[in-house]
Parts: sequence; C-alpha cells; structure tokens
Amino acid sequence: MYTYPVPYLAFLAHFHIDRDYFECHELLEEHWKETDGARDSVWVGLIQSAVYLYHYRRGNVNGAKRMAEKAIDCFSKRQHELTRLGIDADRFTAVIQKSLNRLQNGMPFSPLPIPIIDGLLTDELDQFTQTFQPELNEQFLSEKHKLRDRSDVIQARKLAIQLKKAGKAPL
Repeated sequence: MYTYPVPYLAFLAHFHIDRDYFECHELLEEHWKETDGARDSVWVGLIQSAVYLYHYRRGNVNGAKRMAEKAIDCFSKRQHELTRLGIDADRFTAVIQKSLNRLQNGMPFSPLPIPIIDGLLTDELDQFTQTFQPELNEQFLSEKHKLRDRSDVIQARKLAIQLKKAGKAPL
C-alpha cells in the first residue's frame, strides 16, 4: 500500500500535524528496534529531533540542547539516508541548528518542519493523513510522559528485574 514504512508516515503526521513529539519517539523507536537497532541509525536521529522538540516545548533546556546536538551529529553522518527517506538533509539540519540557536538565546518554543523533497513521500503522507486522528489536547501533548498509561512498561521492568535476580536476564 505504501512505499515508505507506515511508522515513518505516522511519525511525519504527528511531527507536522499535532506536534505529538512524544508519540513520534514511540513510533520510530519500535520501528528502529525492529528494522535496524544500530545506535547511530538515521532512525535514532529522527527520534532525537522529536525528543529535542518535546523537551524544548516543556522548557527542559539542558535535555533539549543535548538532543538537538545529538540529532545534528547523527544527520551530519547520515545525510544520504535522510535523502533516501525523502528529506532535504541539509535544510533539516540547518532548521534544527537555527532552532537550537533560538533555544540558547532564550527564545520561546516554535515548531519546525521536516523539509520533504520526495513527491512520492508527500503523496503517501497525504494519503496516510486522510484517516489521521490528531491529538488536540495541548496540555496532554506537553506532559504526555506523565499522563499516559505506563502499566505495561512498569510490568515489563518488574519482569526484567525478576529475571535478572534469577540469573536469567536476556543478553
């Protein structure tokens, strides 16, 4: 149905439409783990760009700065992969750098676009967003890490601790 991975399209929809940067992180983290898993993957750079904006919007200057610098570093090494994902690598890196400069100068948060250069990606994103349901609660978007249901994460951590104590921790 789509040439581009659906989690990537969902990432772009959230990034541009409702600016749910936390969800962007969640979506691409799963995709990254399933497809690549390398710590220096282009997927990691995209995740870092979303986490940067999440921290910036919340006023976490140190966390935001750290994530922006990591994303910029990743993209400087992965320009060809960004281009294969339909993104103008130079412009996106410059947009993040300009936003980081704003952050460091005490300027308020402002969302950024991911500059898309592939017409096919634009078409697929348009098709994908036909059924997209944006999150409209701005408070929830800013504090999602505190307000979401994390019972499954907590249960998985408890199980991992139990396995570790029993000497059966996965490698």
